[in-house]
Amino acid sequence: MLEIQRPDPSTIIPCTAPIEIDHLKKYFDNKDLLFHIDYNNSKLQSKKLFTYLSNLDVPSDLVLPNTIDFEEKSDLLCEYMTLPFIIKLPVFNLAASSIVFRHKGYALNEIYPDPYFTETEVDLYIENNTEIVTRWVTFLDSCLIYAQKCIPELDMEEYLTGGIDIITDKNYVGYSIVNLFSLNFFFHNYYTRPVGTLCYFKPQFEEHMFLGKNLFTYFATKHNFLLPMLSTLGKDYKNDK
Repeated sequence: MLEIQRPDPSTIIPCTAPIEIDHLKKYFDNKDLLFHIDYNNSKLQSKKLFTYLSNLDVPSDLVLPNTIDFEEKSDLLCEYMTLPFIIKLPVFNLAASSIVFRHKGYALNEIYPDPYFTETEVDLYIENNTEIVTRWVTFLDSCLIYAQKCIPELDMEEYLTGGIDIITDKNYVGYSIVNLFSLNFFFHNYYTRPVGTLCYFKPQFEEHMFLGKNLFTYFATKHNFLLPMLSTLGKDYKNDK
């Protein structure tokens, strides 16, 4: 079972979206609070809700009804994984992590507490959304190149881009992919599996396109882990390029 940090129940404010002004005032007085949004009873749904929460930028999560079916859960996760802005919702961040881990060959049974999908549903989601999932995995694998870019001695374009495709599409993957780097368990599990196709993502690697921040901001705390990891990959990784 993965160790997933849970919020202190005393900090949770149950609500719907849009969030009532009185609830927001409580947050502005106490930044430790977290909004748990009842999705089923909210006026805002799907993309409109995601856009609202992204613009509001307050700590929140969605509480989904037990009756929600696989198709609706899939549609919500697809929106999360493709929208060109960052949505900070732990329920979907964990769901997305389970998708890419499964794509990497991990067995998910009994790993995630309160999983978004069963392992069978994860497999079906991947089958139904192959392009979305493949793009996420390609970007995550290619972050090994970005890790090298963070080393001044290796930050040479001809070295980093030699022999691989250069991606210039800012919307190749949904921006919320950077939320994965906040999960304590992510780096130590994802990058122990072999990497696939590697690309150089020019806007994602070079621009401040994630809420005005660059990619390094989101995995800076994990940088000390990535450097020794690159040394263990060694020549095989460079030859794969």
